[in-house]
Amino acid sequence: MATITHGSKGRTDVSSRSAPDFKSTGTYNRVTKVAASTTVAFTGSMAAAGFIVENVSNVTITAVDGGEIPGSSLTVDTVYPIAPQKVTIGSSGIVHVLHR
Repeated sequence: MATITHGSKGRTDVSSRSAPDFKSTGTYNRVTKVAASTTVAFTGSMAAAGFIVENVSNVTITAVDGGEIPGSSLTVDTVYPIAPQKVTIGSSGIVHVLHR
């Protein structure tokens, strides 16, 4: 167990703290599937870090800092390290949004 000591100038020493038991093993650790006829916003705890498009038909990706990418500009099964703020899909299309 970690021992916390206080130094002479009110500083706290936590150097004896042990490492956490769990460590993330990958760049992306959670996936949200966005199916056809759906619009999903990725904000707050659902913030996204990237995406993969399974079917580009009727897909629009809105980036966090603005701008839109139409599905016709994307390649299927490619990881895009662009954080989408919103994914809009019409009558067909599938996007897998990656989270950290």
